[in-house]
Amino acid sequence: MQTGYQNKRESGRRRFLVVVMLVCSIGVFMTQSLFADISDPGVLRLAKQMIVEGTYQLSPSAIQFDEAGALHLAWFQKDGAEPTLKTVRIFDGGKAIGEIVRVNPVGVEPDALHQAPGLATGIDNQLFMTWSSAKKDSNAMFAADLRLARSTDGGRTFDTPVLVNDDGQSIYHSFENLVADRQGQVYLAWLDNRSKEKSGAGVRFACSRDSGTSVGANLTIDGMACPCCRPMLTLASDGTLWAAWRKTFEGNVRDIVLARSTDQGRTFSEPIRVSKDGWVFPACPHRGPSVAFDRVGRLYIAWYTEGTDEQPRLLLAVSDDGGKTFSKPMSLHTSTTSLPDHLRMAVHPDGAVVLVWEEVTGVRKRTVMRVSVDRGRTFGSVQVLSDGAKGESPVVAIHPNGTVALAWSEYAWPNNRLVVQMGKLGQMQTQRSSP
Repeated sequence: MQTGYQNKRESGRRRFLVVVMLVCSIGVFMTQSLFADISDPGVLRLAKQMIVEGTYQLSPSAIQFDEAGALHLAWFQKDGAEPTLKTVRIFDGGKAIGEIVRVNPVGVEPDALHQAPGLATGIDNQLFMTWSSAKKDSNAMFAADLRLARSTDGGRTFDTPVLVNDDGQSIYHSFENLVADRQGQVYLAWLDNRSKEKSGAGVRFACSRDSGTSVGANLTIDGMACPCCRPMLTLASDGTLWAAWRKTFEGNVRDIVLARSTDQGRTFSEPIRVSKDGWVFPACPHRGPSVAFDRVGRLYIAWYTEGTDEQPRLLLAVSDDGGKTFSKPMSLHTSTTSLPDHLRMAVHPDGAVVLVWEEVTGVRKRTVMRVSVDRGRTFGSVQVLSDGAKGESPVVAIHPNGTVALAWSEYAWPNNRLVVQMGKLGQMQTQRSSP
């Protein structure tokens, strides 16, 4: 059932601004002295920027391209008593922006602003979004149910959301991720503690086999997971479904693992340890992995760890044999004056890799990017994306046509912003040089 309020344009809201800034190849903002080395093959030039700005609270964002090349941006926004889930469609290479749409109906509002909503695009103009909504009849801390809403018109309207978790318990069901395949199936993974695992959480899984109209029985992939490190899902070109997460091993060792499903999510393999980092941490670091495939089956996985020496680092490993073996992890962070955080990755079918993360000092957060054009063998210069003193929570998406989109949050008193920049692989570079 589609509801009328879901398609109302919100252009009349006070203190709300959507701006598209076209960054030209000439002019005050685009001088050669600001560029990273243009001979560097790993430099990506970003030509357009969108800002969503206001004095209200904004969550981290999620982005995905649809089949036609339109970019979908989703976020939580609180400018009243209850947060709302919103989305907007950006198309024509960033030159046009659709109407801002409210996704959640009244009564199932998002319960937290510290994490991004779940977002996936499917076939036939379908869009799927997830969020946790508080169980208002429960006094239990963090008690929330996981909801899935579907759009069949490219995000202009949304159907009534369906419940994802099937346990009925007053616990949290959160930190979700979802992907959709070309057969109309939607796969979802999240964290909850329904079985009272001593690690704090289990990785749960469910599938909708009717394009998001309903969700099937929940499955446990792993009962010993970090309770706040978001699991991630990805599909290989052969249809194999993969899940990646931070597993809790004995002694509070928290390393990254993978599992695969060759039967469309009905069963999963035993976890495969990517790297024996040996990071002992008696709490949840809120830092999950990022995983993707290229068209010939190379698996890419990137993650944060502090290893046995407690030194923050970002690592990337690849596998060419379906996860049986992995390359020696490559260190991605190069700065000696800042610490890396919150890594995200996207991979083009031809093997170009774009990584984004935060570089953090005692007073500044900056979002940065590195690009590989040779299937992760080498990477170009680190490039600064954000302006100001606080840029955080970057995400990245790549369309098969080579269009790259990046989004992140910025705070510039008194406003919060969501920023999107788009460009083409192999043709563009950022405005700013590396830190």
